[in-house]
Amino acid sequence: MFLSKKKNNTISLNDLPKFSNWPKKLFSFKTCDIKHKTGKEVLREYQNEKWGKLLKRVRSMKNPALHKVEQAYCDQLTPFPSYDRGVFYLTNEKKMLDRHLELYSKILKPHLKSASSLVELGAGFGSKILGLSQQKEFSKIPLVACEYSKAGRDIISTLSNALKKNVSVGHCDLRKLEIDADIIPEKSVLFTSYAAHYVPNISSRFVKFLSQLKPKVVFHFEPVYEYYPKDSLHGIMCRRYVELNDYGRNLASIIEDAKRLNKISVKIKKNILGSNPLLPISVIEWAVIKY
Repeated sequence: MFLSKKKNNTISLNDLPKFSNWPKKLFSFKTCDIKHKTGKEVLREYQNEKWGKLLKRVRSMKNPALHKVEQAYCDQLTPFPSYDRGVFYLTNEKKMLDRHLELYSKILKPHLKSASSLVELGAGFGSKILGLSQQKEFSKIPLVACEYSKAGRDIISTLSNALKKNVSVGHCDLRKLEIDADIIPEKSVLFTSYAAHYVPNISSRFVKFLSQLKPKVVFHFEPVYEYYPKDSLHGIMCRRYVELNDYGRNLASIIEDAKRLNKISVKIKKNILGSNPLLPISVIEWAVIKY
Protein backbone atom coordinates (compact mmCIF):
# COMPACT_ATOMS: atom_id res chain seq x y z
CA MET A 1 0.00 0.00 0.00
CA PHE A 2 1.04 3.55 -0.62
CA LEU A 3 -0.22 6.87 0.64
CA SER A 4 -3.98 6.88 0.99
CA LYS A 5 -5.49 9.25 -1.49
CA LYS A 6 -7.43 11.47 0.89
CA LYS A 7 -8.84 14.54 -0.80
CA ASN A 8 -7.76 16.84 2.00
CA ASN A 9 -4.14 15.71 1.60
CA THR A 10 -3.99 15.99 -2.18
CA ILE A 11 -2.45 19.06 -3.79
CA SER A 12 -1.65 20.02 -7.37
CA LEU A 13 1.61 20.78 -9.11
CA ASN A 14 0.60 24.43 -9.02
CA ASP A 15 0.47 24.28 -5.21
CA LEU A 16 4.14 23.35 -4.79
CA PRO A 17 5.38 26.97 -4.61
CA LYS A 18 3.14 27.48 -1.56
CA PHE A 19 5.20 25.00 0.41
CA SER A 20 8.69 25.28 -1.07
CA ASN A 21 11.00 27.88 -2.60
CA TRP A 22 12.43 25.27 -4.96
CA PRO A 23 10.05 25.78 -7.90
CA LYS A 24 11.09 29.43 -8.12
CA LYS A 25 14.77 28.51 -7.78
CA LEU A 26 14.54 25.95 -10.57
CA PHE A 27 13.50 28.52 -13.15
CA SER A 28 16.02 31.14 -12.10
CA PHE A 29 19.17 29.18 -11.34
CA LYS A 30 22.48 29.88 -13.03
CA THR A 31 25.44 27.58 -13.58
CA CYS A 32 27.24 29.23 -10.69
CA ASP A 33 24.40 28.17 -8.36
CA ILE A 34 25.09 24.45 -8.78
CA LYS A 35 25.98 22.69 -5.53
CA HIS A 36 28.74 20.38 -6.73
CA LYS A 37 28.63 16.96 -5.06
CA THR A 38 32.33 16.35 -4.50
CA GLY A 39 33.41 13.69 -2.04
CA LYS A 40 34.48 16.48 0.31
CA GLU A 41 31.06 18.15 0.05
CA VAL A 42 29.20 14.91 0.77
CA LEU A 43 31.36 14.31 3.86
CA ARG A 44 30.69 17.86 5.03
CA GLU A 45 26.95 17.33 4.63
CA TYR A 46 26.79 13.97 6.37
CA GLN A 47 29.89 13.42 8.51
CA ASN A 48 29.95 16.96 9.88
CA GLU A 49 26.31 17.99 9.62
CA LYS A 50 23.48 15.46 9.38
CA TRP A 51 24.90 12.21 10.75
CA GLY A 52 27.55 13.97 12.82
CA LYS A 53 24.97 15.99 14.75
CA LEU A 54 22.64 13.01 14.97
CA LEU A 55 25.44 10.88 16.43
CA LYS A 56 25.87 13.36 19.29
CA ARG A 57 22.16 13.07 20.07
CA VAL A 58 22.30 9.28 19.93
CA ARG A 59 25.22 9.20 22.34
CA SER A 60 23.26 11.39 24.75
CA MET A 61 20.31 8.97 24.78
CA LYS A 62 20.06 6.77 27.86
CA ASN A 63 18.43 3.96 25.86
CA PRO A 64 19.02 4.47 22.14
CA ALA A 65 16.30 3.05 19.90
CA LEU A 66 15.56 3.32 16.21
CA HIS A 67 12.24 5.11 16.71
CA LYS A 68 13.92 7.66 19.01
CA VAL A 69 16.64 8.35 16.45
CA GLU A 70 14.07 8.71 13.68
CA GLN A 71 12.12 11.13 15.85
CA ALA A 72 15.29 13.13 16.43
CA TYR A 73 16.06 13.20 12.71
CA CYS A 74 12.59 13.58 11.18
CA ASP A 75 10.27 16.55 11.35
CA GLN A 76 7.10 15.01 12.80
CA LEU A 77 4.82 18.00 12.41
CA THR A 78 5.58 20.32 9.51
CA PRO A 79 3.57 19.30 6.42
CA PHE A 80 5.45 19.23 3.16
CA PRO A 81 4.65 18.05 -0.38
CA SER A 82 5.39 14.48 -1.39
CA TYR A 83 4.79 12.36 -4.47
CA ASP A 84 3.18 8.98 -5.14
CA ARG A 85 2.77 7.70 -8.69
CA GLY A 86 1.76 10.99 -10.27
CA VAL A 87 -0.18 12.41 -7.31
CA PHE A 88 1.08 15.13 -4.93
CA TYR A 89 0.29 15.08 -1.20
CA LEU A 90 0.94 16.93 2.01
CA THR A 91 2.45 14.75 4.69
CA ASN A 92 5.40 14.76 7.11
CA GLU A 93 8.91 13.35 7.04
CA LYS A 94 8.32 10.42 9.40
CA LYS A 95 5.29 9.21 7.48
CA MET A 96 7.25 9.29 4.24
CA LEU A 97 10.09 7.36 5.87
CA ASP A 98 7.53 4.70 6.82
CA ARG A 99 6.04 4.67 3.31
CA HIS A 100 9.45 4.13 1.75
CA LEU A 101 10.07 1.25 4.15
CA GLU A 102 6.70 -0.21 3.16
CA LEU A 103 7.71 -0.07 -0.51
CA TYR A 104 11.15 -1.59 0.11
CA SER A 105 9.67 -4.39 2.19
CA LYS A 106 7.13 -5.31 -0.47
CA ILE A 107 9.78 -5.45 -3.20
CA LEU A 108 12.62 -7.12 -1.29
CA LYS A 109 10.61 -9.72 0.60
CA PRO A 110 10.09 -12.18 -2.29
CA HIS A 111 13.87 -12.40 -2.82
CA LEU A 112 14.88 -13.36 0.72
CA LYS A 113 14.41 -17.11 0.20
CA SER A 114 17.83 -18.75 -0.25
CA ALA A 115 19.57 -15.36 0.11
CA SER A 116 22.66 -15.36 2.34
CA SER A 117 22.14 -11.82 3.68
CA LEU A 118 20.50 -8.45 3.14
CA VAL A 119 23.03 -5.73 2.29
CA GLU A 120 22.49 -1.97 2.11
CA LEU A 121 25.16 0.12 0.40
CA GLY A 122 25.14 3.75 1.48
CA ALA A 123 23.08 2.91 4.56
CA GLY A 124 23.07 6.37 6.17
CA PHE A 125 22.22 5.95 9.86
CA GLY A 126 20.57 2.59 9.23
CA SER A 127 16.90 3.58 9.19
CA LYS A 128 16.06 1.40 6.17
CA ILE A 129 17.93 -1.82 6.90
CA LEU A 130 17.31 -1.70 10.66
CA GLY A 131 13.68 -0.78 10.06
CA LEU A 132 13.29 -3.79 7.79
CA SER A 133 15.01 -6.03 10.34
CA GLN A 134 12.16 -5.43 12.79
CA GLN A 135 9.66 -6.99 10.41
CA LYS A 136 9.02 -10.71 10.86
CA GLU A 137 10.08 -11.67 7.34
CA PHE A 138 13.44 -9.89 7.72
CA SER A 139 14.12 -10.73 11.37
CA LYS A 140 16.35 -13.77 10.80
CA ILE A 141 18.36 -12.92 7.70
CA PRO A 142 21.95 -11.73 8.36
CA LEU A 143 22.40 -8.00 7.81
CA VAL A 144 25.25 -5.97 6.31
CA ALA A 145 25.29 -2.17 6.31
CA CYS A 146 28.01 -0.30 4.43
CA GLU A 147 28.20 3.48 4.75
CA TYR A 148 30.47 6.27 3.48
CA SER A 149 30.58 8.38 6.65
CA LYS A 150 32.09 7.23 9.94
CA ALA A 151 29.33 9.02 11.86
CA GLY A 152 26.71 7.00 10.00
CA ARG A 153 28.57 3.75 10.69
CA ASP A 154 28.85 4.63 14.38
CA ILE A 155 25.09 5.26 14.63
CA ILE A 156 24.33 1.95 12.91
CA SER A 157 26.63 0.09 15.31
CA THR A 158 25.05 1.78 18.33
CA LEU A 159 21.51 1.04 17.18
CA SER A 160 22.38 -2.53 16.21
CA ASN A 161 23.62 -3.19 19.73
CA ALA A 162 20.53 -1.56 21.23
CA LEU A 163 18.25 -3.66 19.01
CA LYS A 164 20.33 -6.78 19.69
CA LYS A 165 20.78 -7.19 15.95
CA ASN A 166 23.91 -8.81 14.56
CA VAL A 167 24.79 -6.33 11.80
CA SER A 168 28.13 -6.33 10.00
CA VAL A 169 29.05 -2.66 9.49
CA GLY A 170 31.60 -1.55 6.94
CA HIS A 171 32.75 1.26 4.67
CA CYS A 172 31.76 1.87 1.07
CA ASP A 173 32.42 4.65 -1.41
CA LEU A 174 30.27 4.40 -4.53
CA ARG A 175 32.22 7.25 -6.10
CA LYS A 176 35.59 5.47 -5.92
CA LEU A 177 34.03 1.98 -6.06
CA GLU A 178 35.54 0.96 -2.74
CA ILE A 179 33.86 -1.40 -0.30
CA ASP A 180 34.65 -3.72 2.60
CA ALA A 181 33.84 -6.69 0.37
CA ASP A 182 34.99 -9.31 2.88
CA ILE A 183 31.88 -8.75 5.03
CA ILE A 184 29.45 -9.31 2.12
CA PRO A 185 28.59 -12.98 1.50
CA GLU A 186 27.89 -14.32 -1.97
CA LYS A 187 24.20 -14.67 -2.90
CA SER A 188 23.22 -11.56 -0.94
CA VAL A 189 20.30 -9.30 -1.74
CA LEU A 190 21.94 -5.90 -2.28
CA PHE A 191 20.16 -2.55 -2.32
CA THR A 192 20.89 1.15 -2.40
CA SER A 193 18.48 3.87 -1.30
CA TYR A 194 19.15 7.53 -2.10
CA ALA A 195 22.87 6.68 -2.21
CA ALA A 196 23.97 6.16 -5.82
CA HIS A 197 22.42 9.50 -6.81
CA TYR A 198 25.09 11.29 -4.75
CA VAL A 199 27.59 10.40 -7.47
CA PRO A 200 27.06 12.90 -10.34
CA ASN A 201 28.54 10.58 -12.98
CA ILE A 202 28.80 7.04 -11.71
CA SER A 203 31.63 4.92 -13.08
CA SER A 204 31.08 2.74 -16.15
CA ARG A 205 32.53 -0.06 -13.97
CA PHE A 206 29.71 0.26 -11.42
CA VAL A 207 27.73 -2.80 -12.50
CA LYS A 208 30.86 -4.94 -12.83
CA PHE A 209 32.02 -3.74 -9.41
CA LEU A 210 28.80 -4.89 -7.74
CA SER A 211 28.67 -8.05 -9.85
CA GLN A 212 32.03 -9.11 -8.41
CA LEU A 213 30.29 -9.39 -5.03
CA LYS A 214 28.27 -12.24 -6.63
CA PRO A 215 24.88 -11.01 -5.40
CA LYS A 216 21.63 -12.91 -5.78
CA VAL A 217 19.95 -9.72 -6.95
CA VAL A 218 20.53 -5.95 -6.77
CA PHE A 219 17.98 -3.19 -6.26
CA HIS A 220 18.44 0.55 -6.66
CA PHE A 221 15.76 2.68 -4.97
CA GLU A 222 17.11 5.86 -6.48
CA PRO A 223 16.15 9.13 -8.17
CA VAL A 224 16.99 8.46 -11.83
CA TYR A 225 17.55 11.60 -13.90
CA GLU A 226 17.11 9.88 -17.26
CA TYR A 227 13.67 8.57 -16.28
CA TYR A 228 12.26 12.02 -15.64
CA PRO A 229 10.25 12.88 -18.78
CA LYS A 230 11.36 15.80 -20.93
CA ASP A 231 7.83 16.47 -22.15
CA SER A 232 6.08 17.24 -18.84
CA LEU A 233 6.43 20.21 -16.51
CA HIS A 234 7.03 17.96 -13.52
CA GLY A 235 9.67 15.96 -15.38
CA ILE A 236 11.46 19.14 -16.45
CA MET A 237 11.39 20.43 -12.86
CA CYS A 238 12.82 17.15 -11.58
CA ARG A 239 15.64 17.32 -14.11
CA ARG A 240 16.43 20.91 -13.17
CA TYR A 241 16.43 19.97 -9.48
CA VAL A 242 18.96 17.18 -10.12
CA GLU A 243 21.14 19.52 -12.19
CA LEU A 244 21.10 22.29 -9.58
CA ASN A 245 22.04 19.86 -6.81
CA ASP A 246 24.60 18.00 -8.96
CA TYR A 247 22.97 14.63 -8.33
CA GLY A 248 23.55 11.55 -10.47
CA ARG A 249 22.65 11.76 -14.14
CA ASN A 250 23.84 8.54 -15.75
CA LEU A 251 22.75 5.54 -13.64
CA ALA A 252 20.15 4.43 -16.20
CA SER A 253 22.73 4.57 -19.01
CA ILE A 254 25.20 2.43 -17.05
CA ILE A 255 22.50 -0.16 -16.32
CA GLU A 256 21.29 -0.12 -19.93
CA ASP A 257 24.82 -0.60 -21.27
CA ALA A 258 25.29 -3.72 -19.15
CA LYS A 259 21.88 -5.03 -20.20
CA ARG A 260 22.64 -4.44 -23.90
CA LEU A 261 25.84 -6.46 -23.54
CA ASN A 262 23.78 -9.25 -21.96
CA LYS A 263 25.70 -8.93 -18.70
CA ILE A 264 22.58 -8.48 -16.56
CA SER A 265 18.81 -8.90 -16.68
CA VAL A 266 16.85 -5.80 -15.66
CA LYS A 267 13.37 -4.83 -14.44
CA ILE A 268 12.39 -1.18 -13.96
CA LYS A 269 9.59 0.72 -12.22
CA LYS A 270 9.86 4.42 -12.95
CA ASN A 271 9.16 7.38 -10.68
CA ILE A 272 7.13 5.68 -7.97
CA LEU A 273 7.53 7.57 -4.71
CA GLY A 274 9.21 10.70 -3.38
CA SER A 275 9.41 12.39 0.01
CA ASN A 276 10.64 15.23 -2.19
CA PRO A 277 8.18 15.69 -5.09
CA LEU A 278 11.05 16.93 -7.26
CA LEU A 279 13.16 13.83 -6.56
CA PRO A 280 10.94 10.73 -6.82
CA ILE A 281 12.69 7.38 -6.87
CA SER A 282 12.53 4.65 -9.46
CA VAL A 283 13.22 1.00 -8.70
CA ILE A 284 15.85 -0.76 -10.80
CA GLU A 285 16.18 -4.51 -10.22
CA TRP A 286 19.00 -6.42 -11.86
CA ALA A 287 20.67 -9.80 -11.67
CA VAL A 288 23.98 -11.00 -13.08
CA ILE A 289 23.91 -13.13 -16.24
CA LYS A 290 27.66 -13.24 -16.83
CA TYR A 291 30.77 -11.23 -15.97
